[in-house]
Amino acid sequence: MTTYRGQGMARMEDERLLRGGGTFVDDIQLDGMLHAAVLRSTEPHARIRSIDTADALACPGVAAVYTGADLDGVVPDIGAIRREGMGETPVPEHPVLAKGRVCYVGQPVAIVVASTRAQAFDARDRIAVDYEPLPPLLDPRKSASDADLLHPDIGTNVVMRTEAGAGNVAEAFENADAIVEASYEIPRLVAMPMECRGIIVAPDAESGRLTVWTSTQVPHRVKTFLAMLLPGDLDVRVITPDVGGGFGRKIEVWPEEVAAAYAAVQLGAPVKWTEQRSESTLASHGRGFTADVEAAVRSDGTMLGVRIRMLADMGAYFLTSSGGPLGNAVQRVAGPYAIPAMDVECLGVTTNRPPTGPYRGAGGPEAAVPIERIMDDAARRLGMDPAEIRRRNFIPADAFPYETATGLLYDSGDFHTAFDRALGMAGYAGLRERQASERGPFRTGIGVATVTKASGGKANVRKSLARVEMKPDGRVVIVTDVSPHGQGTATSFSQIAADTLGVPPEMVDLHHGDTDELASGGGTTSSRGLAVGGNAAYLALQEVKRRLDAAGGVVPANGITVELEWELPANPFGFAAHVAVVELDEGTGDVRLTDYAAVHDCGPMINPVIVRGQIQGGIAQGIGQALSEGMLYTAAGQPQTASFMTYGIPIAESLPSFALENQQTPSPTNPLGIKGIGELPTVAAPVAVTNAVADALARSGADVSGVDMPLLTERVWRALG
Repeated sequence: MTTYRGQGMARMEDERLLRGGGTFVDDIQLDGMLHAAVLRSTEPHARIRSIDTADALACPGVAAVYTGADLDGVVPDIGAIRREGMGETPVPEHPVLAKGRVCYVGQPVAIVVASTRAQAFDARDRIAVDYEPLPPLLDPRKSASDADLLHPDIGTNVVMRTEAGAGNVAEAFENADAIVEASYEIPRLVAMPMECRGIIVAPDAESGRLTVWTSTQVPHRVKTFLAMLLPGDLDVRVITPDVGGGFGRKIEVWPEEVAAAYAAVQLGAPVKWTEQRSESTLASHGRGFTADVEAAVRSDGTMLGVRIRMLADMGAYFLTSSGGPLGNAVQRVAGPYAIPAMDVECLGVTTNRPPTGPYRGAGGPEAAVPIERIMDDAARRLGMDPAEIRRRNFIPADAFPYETATGLLYDSGDFHTAFDRALGMAGYAGLRERQASERGPFRTGIGVATVTKASGGKANVRKSLARVEMKPDGRVVIVTDVSPHGQGTATSFSQIAADTLGVPPEMVDLHHGDTDELASGGGTTSSRGLAVGGNAAYLALQEVKRRLDAAGGVVPANGITVELEWELPANPFGFAAHVAVVELDEGTGDVRLTDYAAVHDCGPMINPVIVRGQIQGGIAQGIGQALSEGMLYTAAGQPQTASFMTYGIPIAESLPSFALENQQTPSPTNPLGIKGIGELPTVAAPVAVTNAVADALARSGADVSGVDMPLLTERVWRALG
């Protein structure tokens, strides 16, 4: 029998999508559909004196204009899912439309609904808002002091505190041969999926049913929150058509979506809202972390203990997934290292910027930057090779399962072997020899990063429902709670089904993204697609196979149907070792990435082609974060990089070819042995490239303290002095 798992099949989704056969939210047209446009704040902090909507209401085609006053007391503010670290302190919930005050540039102030999109935009621009500017709070460190309160009713700007650690940290510092201290910053980032956000809401007055088509990663979460926030006892169905990327920023329930749904219910007509790119850059951010790090090190490079104080800029309000990266970051800073004593704290503070939330890696890159950069800084301090200091501190392959000082239980791995493979692929020893002979003005910089990444998320999303139906003609239907948006899920699930039931992959159909088909679901977040949803489907397929065998291999006239729920008992952890090589022009500060090598351990690969694509995309995003991307603001709180003209997404010609290999260490946590790959490359790439630039700068005699992402040419030039 042909074996499909492990084969590099071309993605089955691609031909349909590449030929324009996809159906995205903006492709859907309904009879009598109205269109919405959102008016956004132009001020980072201001009191709203008045909103005059008369001219907008008089515009052709306008059905309604809603402001915060219309929704006040009718639609609740959007609250965050409660997480460890929020404590008893109230969190600043996001008003659907601003009420009396705006707290960031881009905050929704009003929504216009009209017969056409153009009419909605024209009317939106006729709304007059009289603002009384207020002093903006922009510095997270100042915010943490509570000197000026953004939300006086809460009584503090520190709205979340997460902690992790174990071991005797004080003793570690007493026994250290060297104490290395540094501070690092990670900028705010914009996810930039190909498709921006969008939603269509269609009410049915007779049945009380609300049908929603939305570009989301979490259809069941959208269903729950819309039913909770909208007035009336509504039966909500959420359908997710094709989704053009998400990267974590589509796991929220957004104010604009709730406002559009409210308008649809009030008007009794379908309403569509599709986001413009200029709106996306203002509203949807990730990262925004600083870290103060102290490391206690022996002269041989052994890390005795680490103390880290992180600060997360959470923006003005919380959204549904706000806070997720903080809890992840404090635990994941242990990385792949056997550091016996750690004391880690992260404070989430409010500022007059947009809310932040999960972005590809969701706490992973935020953790990798401080631990991987302090490894390099410690190596420089001790006169060691950065590769050697990592080897000295790796968790041994025979130590698994291993619990880190931050409380994570690593299931399996062989970090030394994967790291040595990556160094060999990069020609590491030869690169160091080349460096030693350089005299300028061009300097080679070599950066390494070794990281871990959990798959499956927290316990609340480690459950998955799956249903498998085998039809009398042999076709197989898999219904999953996974909600793909570029992962190649239909192909991977088809390969698993083909191997299990002995049918060709083209005889397998994947159904997803419809809350009517499954009672609950976690969607696609936290690298849970195959690790959780794939295993649930696999177990359902096995049960179908058992029943088929019991029936003598003949499918009954009514087919065979199996539905089950499976829970991932513990997170599997993947591992990545990256080596980045840059060329620095000492005269101009220009940095060119010349070579890149990486080894990833994501367990047994269902489809190596898909794995490779995920790795390539993840590395590209990480390179952008390191060298060119960052949502920057003026001292007055106005965004500086809110368009493709100023926000530096990397393009193909700025990227080298990637040398990629995989190590396949099965995880004992799940039947397929899977470890997720979707986020792992993005955890390692930003800090590998940053370490490479810092290495080149240090070899030029520059002080690398304060050298932070994005490493724009001007910043590097100034560091050179």
